[in-house]
Amino acid sequence: MAIDSNGFNHTNDQEHKDICSTMINFMDSGSPQVGIFWYDTKAQTLFGIEKIDSDKSPFINGKATIGKLPKTYWQKQHHRAVRENNTESIFYKEHNYTMIPRGRIFLDEATGRYQVYVGHWLEQLPDIKSFRYLLEDEFNLPEDFDFVIDIHWDLGHGWSEELV
Repeated sequence: MAIDSNGFNHTNDQEHKDICSTMINFMDSGSPQVGIFWYDTKAQTLFGIEKIDSDKSPFINGKATIGKLPKTYWQKQHHRAVRENNTESIFYKEHNYTMIPRGRIFLDEATGRYQVYVGHWLEQLPDIKSFRYLLEDEFNLPEDFDFVIDIHWDLGHGWSEELV
């Protein structure tokens, strides 16, 4: 890098190419993704998002998704918030990850369709269409994805993770 008369560093051509090569790894591929999320019903936003391009996720029992459990993700975020004394964080305030609306996105191998597993809390949303758009945008999902309501994703439930 060269420093100019104002004290600013400037990259040369090779450094510029190297930086661009590094940054390309962070670009959104535009591919549909599978993963986990939580939903803040008051702010109408997604948070706690973990995702991966669906073509990079192996099919297990006919479904592709991210290899991360919500319970594990929440615990890590909770410990971080406590360590940092971030008392405003939802991860600090709420110990039980199942008490916040959450879901998981799968790609079904048999049908080739994306499925968003959620609890019955979905039926209580005043604007499911806006929630649907959030998911489409965040996970690059096609408009025709399916919602699947499953008791595991109901508030206060998490039984299938305990079976592993």
